[in-house]
Amino acid sequence: MPEENTAAVVSPVQKKPRLKFIDMARSIAILMMLEGHFTGAALAWEYRNTDYILFKGWHLLHGLTSPLFFTVTGLIFVYLLVGQKQEVPFWKNPRVKKGGRRILQLLFWGYFIQLNLWVIAKSIYYGSEFHMDWFYAFHVLQSIAVGLLLVICIYGVYRIFKFGKLHWYYLLGGIVMLILYSWMKQYIRLDEQLLESGVATQPSYWPSGAPKFVQNMFYGQFSTFSFVRMSFYTIFGGMIGALIRTYEHKVREWWFGVVVIIVGLVMSIFIREFFCLVDDFTEYIGLTETGVFELNSTSMSRLGQVIVLIGALILVDRSFNVKAPLFLKVGQTTFPVYVVHVIILYGGVLGFGLKPDVFDRNLSPYAAVAISTAAIALFVLMVKYIEPLEKIYYSVVHALRLKKRPEKN
Repeated sequence: MPEENTAAVVSPVQKKPRLKFIDMARSIAILMMLEGHFTGAALAWEYRNTDYILFKGWHLLHGLTSPLFFTVTGLIFVYLLVGQKQEVPFWKNPRVKKGGRRILQLLFWGYFIQLNLWVIAKSIYYGSEFHMDWFYAFHVLQSIAVGLLLVICIYGVYRIFKFGKLHWYYLLGGIVMLILYSWMKQYIRLDEQLLESGVATQPSYWPSGAPKFVQNMFYGQFSTFSFVRMSFYTIFGGMIGALIRTYEHKVREWWFGVVVIIVGLVMSIFIREFFCLVDDFTEYIGLTETGVFELNSTSMSRLGQVIVLIGALILVDRSFNVKAPLFLKVGQTTFPVYVVHVIILYGGVLGFGLKPDVFDRNLSPYAAVAISTAAIALFVLMVKYIEPLEKIYYSVVHALRLKKRPEKN
C-alpha cells in the first residue's frame, strides 16, 4: 500500500497527462477495506447468511478488496519504477531505493501494530504468563512487503539479462508463484483432511520445525495472508504496470480499456475450465497425482475481476475529467489509513479497540452500516488534514530521537 505519486516522469517541456485511474483504483481499494472491516466487525452472526441477497453481494465485494489492494500495489510500483531512466544502475535507481525503504517500513509497522501492550502490562503487573503467538502473525503489511521484494527482484533479473520485455518476466514470475501456491494449498488441504479424520492430532505446519514467524509466512497458525497466497497478485500487478507503461500512448484510446475489460472477463469466467484442462494434462503425464491447479480458480477469477475494474476505470478516466482531489488523495495515503484503522478497530499496539471492546459481530445491519459509514467519513477527514497531522507525527519522532541521542563530550 505504498502511497506513490502516479505522475509520469517527464521532461519539463512536455508534461504527460496524469493517469488518474491508478489513484482511483487505490482509493476504491482502501475505502472497500474500511467498509468491509468495520461492517464485518460489527455485523451479527445471524445476518451472515448467503440466502440474504444483500449479504451475498457484500461478501463477494469484500472478497475483492485484498486482490485489488495487492494488484494495484504492484501496478503502481512497477509503473513508476520503469519510468526512471533505465541506464541508471540497478542499485542507484531511486525507485529501487525507495522500494527497499518501503519494504522495511512495512515489515516494521506490520509487526509493531500486532503488539498488545495492555496484555503485556497486565501480565507483568500480575506476574501471569502471556504468549506472543499473535505477534508472529504474517498479515497484510508483511505480505505486501514480500510481494514488493519479489517485484524488485524480478526487475533485477530483467536488468541482468536485458532481453525481451519486462512484462514477460512478471508473467513468468506470477506463474511460478501460482504453481507454488497450488502445491502449498494442496499440502494444506491434505493436512486438514488428516485432522478431520483423526489421523493427525495437530496441524503439520510448514516448514516443519521452523520458528513460528517463518511458518506463518507459508503455512502456520496465523498465515491468512501468506505471501505464497498473496504475492502473485502483486507480481501480476507489476506485469500490468509494465504493460501500461509500455503502451502508455495508447491508454487513452477507447479500445484499450475495452480490451482490458474483455481480458478480465475471460479470466474471471473461463479460468476454472482452463485449470481443469491443465490438471488433466499434468495427471496424464504423471506430474501430479490429483488435480491441484483447480484450487487456484477462485484466486485467478478474483484477479480477472480486478482487471475488469481497472479497465472500467481506464474508460472513466478517458471519458470524464475526474475532479475529485480528496477522493484521489485517499488513494495516495493508504499506508497511514491502514495503520490507524488497525489501531482504532482491532486495538493494535494499545491492546484495546472498538472490536471487541465496543462491538464484536453483535449488531444489526443498520448499525453496522452506520458504523462503517462513520469510519469512512472519519478517515476521509483524516486524509484531508494529513499534512498537519504528519508534521505533528514527525516532530514527535524527531523529539524522541533527540532525547535518545547521547551527549557529546
